[in-house]
Amino acid sequence: MSAELIQDYLQTQGLKLPLEAVQIAMLTAGSVMAGGRAEIEPEILWYRDTEAALADHLPRTEARHALLRQIFMALDSAYSASPCRSAAVYLLPAPGKLVQLTAQGEPLEKLLPAEQDLEAVQIAHLAARSAQTGWLNQIHNVAQWLQNGDFAGSRHRPGSQLAVPVCAPNGRVLGVVYLEHGQTDAFDESAQSRWIGLALALAEPLAALLQEESETS
Repeated sequence: MSAELIQDYLQTQGLKLPLEAVQIAMLTAGSVMAGGRAEIEPEILWYRDTEAALADHLPRTEARHALLRQIFMALDSAYSASPCRSAAVYLLPAPGKLVQLTAQGEPLEKLLPAEQDLEAVQIAHLAARSAQTGWLNQIHNVAQWLQNGDFAGSRHRPGSQLAVPVCAPNGRVLGVVYLEHGQTDAFDESAQSRWIGLALALAEPLAALLQEESETS
């Protein structure tokens, strides 16, 4: 991705972050995906639990397995460099749902509604808000949002949240990088740059997953 496209993303999102810091984070994630040699157990990539199984929403193929491995390594690298309570990458395979591809830290929902009643979804989960609008969303103080009625639900714990849309060059939302931190005001300029760089790097593998999905459906 060129510096012009990165700058366009930042301007579209209304962000005044150092271009170089975002570019370095994006290139780091890209290098991890391109050069990583770690072996990852298939059961980790293709999770199955009482809530959901990834293969039910993304049929398993060798091409998808390779893409999921890249996404896992990229998130793991960013999470190690910028730890938080929870971090996840969600795919938007259809307008009405977000499907978790991989996560780090404390468990997060595997499936999220991303359509239905707009207002209800947007106060229920920040990732759904970003999936619907295409905008980056940040909460500096979750408790304050709950008190104001801008958020609802017992799942929300004190601290900070950040949802970064992963977008195609044409602006289509491909997915969301979603983060939770136990402290308020946790996602400063440095953390935002790192996570936005990851989201920019993930545009290619998420687009490839969706392309693979359309070709096999």
